[in-house]
Amino acid sequence: MAALFNGVDPMTIKDLPLNKSEEILQKLIRTNTENPPGNEKDAVDVILDYFEKYDLEKNIIDHGDNRASLYLKIKGISDKSIAFIGHIDTVPVENKDGWELDPFDAKIVGDYIYGRGSADMKGGVAAMITAALHILDNNIIPKKTLYFCFTADEESGGLGAKALIKENILKNTEFIFIPEPTGCQLGLAEKGALWLKITAHGKPAHASMPDNGVNAIENIFSFISSLKNEILDDKKHYLLGKSSAEITTINGGIKTNIIPELAEATVDIRTIPGDKHDLIIEKANKLIEKFKEKSGVEIRIKIENNRPPLKVKENDDNIIKLKEIFADYKFNPNIKGLNFYTDASQIIPELNCPFVIFGPGEDSMAHQTNEKTKLKSVKETARVFLEYILR
Repeated sequence: MAALFNGVDPMTIKDLPLNKSEEILQKLIRTNTENPPGNEKDAVDVILDYFEKYDLEKNIIDHGDNRASLYLKIKGISDKSIAFIGHIDTVPVENKDGWELDPFDAKIVGDYIYGRGSADMKGGVAAMITAALHILDNNIIPKKTLYFCFTADEESGGLGAKALIKENILKNTEFIFIPEPTGCQLGLAEKGALWLKITAHGKPAHASMPDNGVNAIENIFSFISSLKNEILDDKKHYLLGKSSAEITTINGGIKTNIIPELAEATVDIRTIPGDKHDLIIEKANKLIEKFKEKSGVEIRIKIENNRPPLKVKENDDNIIKLKEIFADYKFNPNIKGLNFYTDASQIIPELNCPFVIFGPGEDSMAHQTNEKTKLKSVKETARVFLEYILR
């Protein structure tokens, strides 16, 4: 049995009801933070209501236009810190009529709660709040200082994550939890993302005389195909599989009988640990020169998103500690990788500290119609947080 700390036996945490997590998650879902426009300040106000009576450091980062991030600091014995980082924005609801239940009613049906953000990732945020309230309600002084960070704009440009780095509050952080939906499995890697907007400028001509023109559409397809051949190989990561590159939008041409002068496409490149984004961009620029020499086409690239792939070692002390906690629950968690990026992609490279992606809800539910999460998994996540903090 784990040793007592501040009069609290961590092993009794598994018996805590933690029923407030349901109420918290319902309030968060009912607070519409679709991004765009975001309106995360509304969620910040909901969170702050739960901490109004407590004496702890509360810091709002104002992004303007009713957008904000928040971080709470619970002082520990040591200035070394543990951080919990969860985003409070969601993707939009595109087809409300396709939902069986209103996406903002937060209805509970059986073991599940339904609503936009229930999985991605207001369930994880509710677990963070539940754990923080337990620490404060029991007057526990943790061994390490705790930061509970609630970020805006993860589903777009990452305003909140960037602001946390700018504030420099996490400089003493030794471990980070990202409670994105993993089905309460341990996420030890995530793919990177490199989004390219590619523009090709050719030369118009009558389609009956194609040699008089430079076809921007054909050149842009050929360029992207060549780029794929340059950057993709058979290399696999044991949790993430292979890298990929997909054309996701295409636009060009004005009339059937005119050789198109202009074409635009976007390419979503997903990378695995070991892939270097700078090298991909370098290869793309060399190809641009080749295509210009060969056909006279002018190709330009704009980087719209650049998130590096991440990994943490399975034998990291923090991961071993989490596995021991799971063992005490007689549960052997799967190790997994995430194909999507998280706030970790903008934070971990700056701090160079270990992390885990661990939270309630299934990642397959993210961004889905009829999004749902098992309520039990929110409580289980909060318990694991508390076990980790108190051991």
